[in-house]
This record gives sequence, structure tokens and C-alpha cells, in this order.
Amino acid sequence: MHKAQNVVGRLVEVRVASPLALEEVQQLVGELQGIIKRLARNYVGVVDLLQAEVFPVPVAETLIKLLSGVAPQLDRTAFLIRDSAVFALQVERVIRNSNHPGRRVFREPEALQEWLGEVLDVQEQARLAQFVDDAIGRR
Repeated sequence: MHKAQNVVGRLVEVRVASPLALEEVQQLVGELQGIIKRLARNYVGVVDLLQAEVFPVPVAETLIKLLSGVAPQLDRTAFLIRDSAVFALQVERVIRNSNHPGRRVFREPEALQEWLGEVLDVQEQARLAQFVDDAIGRR
């Protein structure tokens, strides 16, 4: 399961839950490309992975390829994960291999909001808080 949307400003929101098939990753890529193209400016992303588990190898490799592409419009993206050691290692590997300093993994929602909040306006910060509250409520 996945969902990608842009509700306020330049904040791009993504939710991913397991299971996630390779076809879904490809669909997600298309949706994100459409959102980013419509924004026509730099964006800030937030990704809720609290309901996701270890990805199958083809899915992880596709995510690495997706994130490794040039991202000229990306300011920052934060990934919220739970405390699963194996999944955390996988996500951190995906992010590390993306070679973009504006991508970080967080286990603590407050730290995520603080880091993204540095580059968001007041309306975007309020929407981010709502997104994170919704994510935590689904745990």
C-alpha cells in the first residue's frame, strides 16, 4: 500500500505500508514525478514507513535506483521508521546509496519535525505535524 500527495505548499507526503510489490513502487514513482512536476519548484518530502517491513530485494533495489537519480528539486526528505533493526538497516542503506545529503532517516517524530521544520513555512509545519500525528496514530 502506498499514498503520495501534496496538500500544502511544497511538502510532498508519502505513506508506505507492507506488503509493497515492485509494480506498486513503479506506480509510486510515477505519482511522485507527477506531483513534483506540478509543483515546479523545490520540494520537501516526508515519508511514513511505520507500517512497512523489510522490502523484498527487487523492491529495495528499485528504491535505490529511484533515489539515486538526480534530484535537483529536492531540498530535504525525512523518512520516519520504527525500531526494527533489520528494516532500519535496509532503509538506511537505501538512503546512504542515494548519495543525497538532504535525505535522513528518523525514529523519533519530534526530531523529524524539527529538521524539516527548519525549511518549511508555518502552514507547511502545521501540515507536517498533522501528517506525523496521523502516522503515529496508525502504529
